[in-house]
Amino acid sequence: MARMSPDQRESTKRPLRRPAVAIPLLVAAALLATGIALMVWSMTSLPGLGSVEHEEVSAYSRIRIRRAGDIRALTFVRDNGEEAVQSRVDLTAPHTLVSPYARRMFASYLYQPQPRRVLIVGLGGGAMVRFLAHHDPQVHIDAVEIDPVVVRLADQYFGVRTGGNVHVHTADAVTFVESITNSYDLILMDAFLRPSSDTDATGVPTRLKTIAFLQRLKMALAPGGVVAFNVNEHDTMADDIAAVSTAFGNVTVYRCPPADNKVVIAARGNMPSEDELRSRASALDARFGGALSFADLIGDRE
Repeated sequence: MARMSPDQRESTKRPLRRPAVAIPLLVAAALLATGIALMVWSMTSLPGLGSVEHEEVSAYSRIRIRRAGDIRALTFVRDNGEEAVQSRVDLTAPHTLVSPYARRMFASYLYQPQPRRVLIVGLGGGAMVRFLAHHDPQVHIDAVEIDPVVVRLADQYFGVRTGGNVHVHTADAVTFVESITNSYDLILMDAFLRPSSDTDATGVPTRLKTIAFLQRLKMALAPGGVVAFNVNEHDTMADDIAAVSTAFGNVTVYRCPPADNKVVIAARGNMPSEDELRSRASALDARFGGALSFADLIGDRE
């Protein structure tokens, strides 16, 4: 994309200025290949995302922390220099959801309004963890992230860490899901890496898109449980949505304006009627105290 859309785990293709600390590309690539962490500090500016507070290369991604005023963002830098925004947080109101896609992920509450156990796959800056922990504090939250550097940066820059009802796991998502013994009422799928031969064009690991994994995910749900998928716009988006539909049967798709990605809600069980949805939206709006308009979310369905 030639423009910067407001965070869908989305990207901007603006050319980047050279960091204040120059790192030869061959050295950086070699360190990435060997999995050695690389730290770089710079004050590079990118319109809309602000200046760079921290930059680091992990075994999985090249990661930047940016800040523009009160908004702090975690981005992944792709091989072509494009930055994909993974998470944004308003430091003055860290329990709010800044990103359009993150708000639509919680349309899942319309289909399972009383989750007791929630699994979040893909941590980023932990915006959804903070929202849940603040607005639904009785919920047990397991957040799974494969990259230990992302886990550390989420703690250091976004204040997201294990504590209370929140448990952050540094683990491979496929292995974690296969080992689940206690089912979940809600699963939020938001896992992205630097695009490679092991991912699709948006960075979603291909192992997380197979029918076998999706069926295993369905088995990890309690009766009446729901999964929400953040699906970035790309050439095979329709195929990804069709795969979820094949595995689950009951699927609803939400738009995420002004971004081009979509949130797919899949349920283990029947979908609620239109009247049930609107009744639940009213109850959730009152329960969440205006932090999110569930009634407005209904209007984003395809």
